Amino acid sequence: MAMRVTTKMMQNTAMRNLNTSKDRIATLTNQLSTGKKITRASDDPVVALRSLKLNMSLDKIDQYYENNSNDAQTWLDLTESAIDTVAEILGGSSGMKVLINQAANSYNEDTDISAIVSQLIELAEEIYTVGNADNAGRYLFTGYRTDIALTFTEDTEQTYKITEQLTNLDMDTTTYVAVGCLMDLNEGNFNSDDMDTTEFDVTTNEIYRFRLAYDTTDTVQEQTDDDGNVLTDDYGNTLYEPDVVFEFGDFSTDGGTTIYSINKVYDEDGNQISTDIQYFDSATEEAYMTVVNDPDAVVYIASTGELLLGANVAQTVSELSSDTEVRISYEKTNWDEGDLNPVHYFYCETQHATQDRTLVYNESFLTDTSASGKQIIEYDVGNNQTIRVNTTADEVYTHDIGRDIEELQTMVEQCQTIKDNKETIQAMIDSGEYTGDDLETLTLQLEALEKAETYYTDKIENYLEELLDLFDGYIEQTNAASTSCGTRSARLELIQSRLSAQQASYEELVSENEDADYSELAVQLASVQTTYDAALSAISYVLKTSLLDYI
Repeated sequence: MAMRVTTKMMQNTAMRNLNTSKDRIATLTNQLSTGKKITRASDDPVVALRSLKLNMSLDKIDQYYENNSNDAQTWLDLTESAIDTVAEILGGSSGMKVLINQAANSYNEDTDISAIVSQLIELAEEIYTVGNADNAGRYLFTGYRTDIALTFTEDTEQTYKITEQLTNLDMDTTTYVAVGCLMDLNEGNFNSDDMDTTEFDVTTNEIYRFRLAYDTTDTVQEQTDDDGNVLTDDYGNTLYEPDVVFEFGDFSTDGGTTIYSINKVYDEDGNQISTDIQYFDSATEEAYMTVVNDPDAVVYIASTGELLLGANVAQTVSELSSDTEVRISYEKTNWDEGDLNPVHYFYCETQHATQDRTLVYNESFLTDTSASGKQIIEYDVGNNQTIRVNTTADEVYTHDIGRDIEELQTMVEQCQTIKDNKETIQAMIDSGEYTGDDLETLTLQLEALEKAETYYTDKIENYLEELLDLFDGYIEQTNAASTSCGTRSARLELIQSRLSAQQASYEELVSENEDADYSELAVQLASVQTTYDAALSAISYVLKTSLLDYI
């Protein structure tokens, strides 16, 4: 059967083909102007899907490389710089160890050791100041508590109940020089009845102790009610606050610990299970000689932050296994600018500043004695790949650095007092104004002062030698922290190099998938434009004809 082709049909077909060519021109023109193969997913679903996957991968790499790794590198660089500063303060050419060595080598030459001690104190304070280094307002060495400075930035009055967790390896010895009344001796009281110290009263004594992280801890007071009445326990014993507790043993089971306490502790049957701690506000001679004369005594000194042990108690502690935990709990309220904040080191409790509730820090320290307490901050720098960026406070900033220098300062001041008093007594003897019993008393006191000076001089010399070894340890610890930080920084550089290569590879893949080929598009557009122009010319002829032209 013959098919009838009308003019209208030819015109419609021609217009449809013309529009198709026009659409092709528009598509090619759009690709040339955008530089992309597609502008909508419907243009090419395969290209669109591949583009989505590639761009998702590229976005992740960009996040790791442009943001995470750069932030991590900044954190590591700032941390390493701070640690290097500490290392320089400790062991540099004008650092603390050099000063200590200078004092140790020239002490007998009447070197002004007081001036050296002053420099050491300033340098110790500078070490802790460096610990407040931050990265965009986040403190570097304070673990997760990046909003709390490592040290108190101003004098603060806030009570913290602190529990230090130690072992018997933290127990040390110190030499105590008993000098009787010689520290208070002067021209006006030398012949008083209570100034009868002779050289036989001057002794050196080895004291076993735990030196706490802080001195000037809270003084113990009787507990009273609102009316000022002294409070007692159920057995009539006076209650004191704050309580100081010294305990050791197995904390995982009830009754597995040995307890020394200022307040008495009882079991469920009312039997006292604690041994009394003797308390002293300040470091008097009586405090130290108590543990010398009583081997079963335990003495707490608030001003120096020391727990002194009698010989028998020290023997018991020394026989503990090295992994047996020793806990000492106490309170401290008055904090000086530069003091290390205890929330970064110990289990501690304090009252909220504005709310009636107790804030507890590092609770896991007590519940899990194996917990390291490390608050590690890690950055994601790749798929299933992280890197640690922070160094925690205990790895660099120990309390012992400041405490060691403060102890040296105390020794030097005490020795200087003895020297000054010796000069006073010598001058009195040389004046010729004193005779008889007074002269005899002065002579005996001078002999005692000379012996005390010898003991203090020996004590300081020995302590300076000990400090050299201690500071070798601090320097080694700081170098270890610097090495660890540098190792992580080097590893991060390798990761960044790999991320950079991945970024370049994925950018190339995305470009190959999405970007149009301009030269090919130009050729196609010219060809389509020529076809379009020819079709337009032919169609214009077709559109001019009608059925009448064929009759």
